[in-house]
Amino acid sequence: MRIQLAVVLSAALLSACSSQPKMTKVPVNSGQQCYEEKSREMSVRLDLIRQTVAEGQYYSAIAHLERERFTSDGARFLMAESLRKSGQPHKALEQYEELKSGCLHALGFLGAGKIHAITGNLQKALAELKVARDLLPTDANIRNDYGFALLANGQYPQAQQEFLTAIQLQNEHPIAIKNLVLALILDRDAKAAWAVAEHHKMTPESFQNLMVRAAQFRKASVRNGKNAVANVPVAMPDSGLEQPILIRTGETL
Repeated sequence: MRIQLAVVLSAALLSACSSQPKMTKVPVNSGQQCYEEKSREMSVRLDLIRQTVAEGQYYSAIAHLERERFTSDGARFLMAESLRKSGQPHKALEQYEELKSGCLHALGFLGAGKIHAITGNLQKALAELKVARDLLPTDANIRNDYGFALLANGQYPQAQQEFLTAIQLQNEHPIAIKNLVLALILDRDAKAAWAVAEHHKMTPESFQNLMVRAAQFRKASVRNGKNAVANVPVAMPDSGLEQPILIRTGETL
């Protein structure tokens, strides 16, 4: 059965490396209009702040957003994302909750899910991330995040499917590849894990690091039950859950 799984994974990954289009930016209803303000001047100022957030200047973005009287869902999302990435999860969560009923509702669920995950509320994280995944099923980053929450919950086969999907949606998705290898190790299938690692030219040292992280993850699971995701910042800092949410431009969310 394990050998068959390795063959299936290898075949799937081979197809992932073919000429698949990158589909991280998913066309949805009028993404740009979510950032439109009362006047063109305000919309231009908000667009400049959006660039600031995309560049990782979160404190500056917060200051500018607090100064202006923006009313769009886009402005609320930029505030939520800036608060989350500047270490203010509770304030950010309030903003993400407000987004759930607007035109950026998928990102509201995604942001809330990320916060619940890194603060240790795994069941809420799973619920929120699943909604985001269902709303934007071709977003590779969301598939990865949901997959990692499944992995933390001990649902290794389901997590592997999400990681494989992320890799096929976005060729050579580096975080999803590492997470897939980790999921296979945790599922006690080191042979398939190494096959995936070797296929993606992962070094033996990197593979060994994932073996060590898997051991840390198991210890966290024993200590905290299925709430191991609370230890993600320590045990798996590059899980993807702490990554910035893609700042969409144009007619995309």
